Amino acid sequence: MKFFMEKNKNNSHCVTINIPKKIVNNDLIREFIQINKTTKINGFRKGKTPIKIIQEKYGNKVYYDVFNKLMQKFFYEFIKKEKIKIIGFPKYFMHENEDEKEYFKYSVNYEIYPEFEIKNITFITAEKIIVNITDEDIKKNIEKQKYKEETWNKVNRAVKVNDLVTINYCIYEKNKKIEKFNVEKLKFIVSQNNFIHEVNNKIINHFINDIIFFKINFCKFHPEKELCSKDITFKIKILNIEERQENIESENDIKKIKKSKITELQYQTIKNNLIEQIKRLTQNHLQNQIIKKLIIENPINIPPILLKEEIAFLHNKFINEYKEKKDNILERKYHTNLESKAKKRLHIKLIIEKIIKDNQISVNEKKVELLIKKISSNYKKPLEIINIYKNNETLRQTIKDIEVEMQVMQFLIKKVKIIKKKWTLDEIMNYNWKRNEELFI
Repeated sequence: MKFFMEKNKNNSHCVTINIPKKIVNNDLIREFIQINKTTKINGFRKGKTPIKIIQEKYGNKVYYDVFNKLMQKFFYEFIKKEKIKIIGFPKYFMHENEDEKEYFKYSVNYEIYPEFEIKNITFITAEKIIVNITDEDIKKNIEKQKYKEETWNKVNRAVKVNDLVTINYCIYEKNKKIEKFNVEKLKFIVSQNNFIHEVNNKIINHFINDIIFFKINFCKFHPEKELCSKDITFKIKILNIEERQENIESENDIKKIKKSKITELQYQTIKNNLIEQIKRLTQNHLQNQIIKKLIIENPINIPPILLKEEIAFLHNKFINEYKEKKDNILERKYHTNLESKAKKRLHIKLIIEKIIKDNQISVNEKKVELLIKKISSNYKKPLEIINIYKNNETLRQTIKDIEVEMQVMQFLIKKVKIIKKKWTLDEIMNYNWKRNEELFI
């Protein structure tokens, strides 16, 4: 079998394959004979119709089916022989085949997973946060969380950062109001919310009853199809401004503290939960640094078809999440560039897959069981949860993937240079993780 390979700049590949005419003709005759056996044509007994008549009646369909099967067969033989891992669906193109030639020629356009080597892992440095939690820290945290009631007082001044504001808003496109998106009495804390930056920035220094206008271009991936890629004007009216009351222990607070004695078991539970929360935050912080630097050190040319599939996946996920949560159109996450997000996700995925392959990392079934037990311990009926994971292969596969990714991270942590940095409990609890950390894994 003869083939000729080509490669384009955008990771797209092409192979031209020659199928010997003898193979094609044999398959065509075999198919015509099979049709003859099962088809009755007027004037002939079943199985006795001349092949020429069968060919005239069914030729076009048979030619198409036979060529289609042979093109797929020889292409997949080619990728198996060359050990090529293709992405998506290949596209087949027939050449002009002259009768006197010995071969039927066709081409296939396909894309493959990018080939690259992971490099510079040992050059990466990452900061590991160390938090020593004292009993005094835990007592302070318990008092802060359990006994302090957040109080907001109305103020007659301009809006500042961290104020609680109440607004009404409506939107316009080309000066035409879109009624279905009217929102009344929306409350949020300025600069401590998940809304687009324009809302937080524009509202500062304004007073109650002020009306503010601003225009934004909605992202083409926004879940509200009606607003996608459109210039939308917002009209906001400030209804109320409140500021947080300073936390001063009143007599009532002190009485509550005295009455509410915490048992040793409750104390230990709170302590364990706090330690687990900090462990998760510090671990994510370490992993994010490593992944970010791995991406910088190992640039990958993402194949267009892979990127297109990932964007479609994220877009569908956004739409479903938006509908289920009944989110606001102002939510920042729906105004992000999905193409950039998809590239980042694929970059990480390809790096992880490469590390798994190069280092022959496989699933540790014992650790999978331990993970499932840990997850089930958060539920009232853990045995039921364990059985669900046991009997649902999709859920179990998710846990297997997590376990393998955990092994990958442990592998990377051993390779990179770790710099330890001490933080206090207050520092880690007051750090704005949502704003400053983008969770990659």
